[in-house]
Amino acid sequence: MRGVRSNRLYAVALWIDRYVGSILCALLLVAKRVFAGRRRSPSDAEVRKVLLLKMWGMGSIVLASPLLEAVRARHPGARIDFLSLAENRSIVEMYSGIDRAIAIDLRRGVLSFLVSTLRTIWAIRRERYDLLLDLEFFTRFSAIFSFLAGPRRSHGFSAKGKWRGKLHDVEVPFNAYNHVALNFLDLLRGDPMDPVDPAAVSGPHSLPPLRPPAAAWERCRELLAQEPHWREGEPIAVVNPNAGDMALERRWPGEQVAELLRSLAGRDALNVVMIGSPGERGYVESVVRAAGNGVKVVNLAGRIDVAQLVALLAHAAVVVTNDSGPLHIAAAAGAATIALFGPETPVLYGPLRSRAGQRHVVHYRKLACSPCMFVHDNKVLSCWFAQAQCMTGIQPAEVLASVDALLAEAKGGGPARAPQLRAIDS
Repeated sequence: MRGVRSNRLYAVALWIDRYVGSILCALLLVAKRVFAGRRRSPSDAEVRKVLLLKMWGMGSIVLASPLLEAVRARHPGARIDFLSLAENRSIVEMYSGIDRAIAIDLRRGVLSFLVSTLRTIWAIRRERYDLLLDLEFFTRFSAIFSFLAGPRRSHGFSAKGKWRGKLHDVEVPFNAYNHVALNFLDLLRGDPMDPVDPAAVSGPHSLPPLRPPAAAWERCRELLAQEPHWREGEPIAVVNPNAGDMALERRWPGEQVAELLRSLAGRDALNVVMIGSPGERGYVESVVRAAGNGVKVVNLAGRIDVAQLVALLAHAAVVVTNDSGPLHIAAAAGAATIALFGPETPVLYGPLRSRAGQRHVVHYRKLACSPCMFVHDNKVLSCWFAQAQCMTGIQPAEVLASVDALLAEAKGGGPARAPQLRAIDS
């Protein structure tokens, strides 16, 4: 089974990146060689302006946040700007380590996106950045952007068989056996002979916390108070049945989510809250309907903004979520999480901790065919089966047991334990 891209804009962007991007990379490589030696790479002490580039993946932006602290430590006093898509701007602006957020809007169509990109490149060239870190994995678009932006030095990922025109000044191998956050830190170091200690992303404070405005929680509480199934003062279990429309195969089947909801919503001393983007609201509603008319669930999908989502997750006793952006947002908000992995591996994308004692439980079956979705091929699924068995095999009873365990710990204030990987036998 090949993965289906429901996001047509993203599918078009990938096609352009693959075919048009290859031609542009070849042309720009000639230009780079012609003008080689005409600019001097700055020393660390000379770096005064830094630009981080990460267009796609709100969760990846959160996982890049340890890099912000590392950049600040390596280049004290430097201005740090962050470039991303407009839809990610709100999460970028929550990090105090970022001095300025720059956004390009893809939602208005590919042509508008390209025009906006050219304008942004022109503006960035005038800034004369000393260092540009391209956090995209292997897109030719970001490599082309990095070159045209004209920084004094740029770093980007590389891998055998993934030609990006050699447009970055420093190419860093992407290690598929290391966590993505560790790869980001290696990118800053820029020297494969000087690797980052893996302990940098395994500690209790490895993920900088997300702190939304105080008004965000107040607005969220107002919405919750209007819901007939909301019980003020009771703990909150947040359920995210979505996985972003660029890789729908990461979703736990809706009927299994519905079974979990029936078990959770039957408890009087627990608020069950569903989340999702405006585009995901219809799917979330279908899952709630499948759970049954009498199920006491609050559906906030499409009704709260990103800041309110972070505030909600920060107040949750437990968050059940597929492998997706909300998992890492919840981790950065300080929530205990239950993460459901299948096509991708928690080795690369497992949740990190933003506070001492934070607990994460990962359900991952470790099938012989899993993972089958990689950053090296733009996360296009290649599955052995008609339906992803790595996700269908995660049983609601197992997830429910994890929910109960984390709720009991939260209620009893049990001992802090390190993140735990739970492999479910086939």
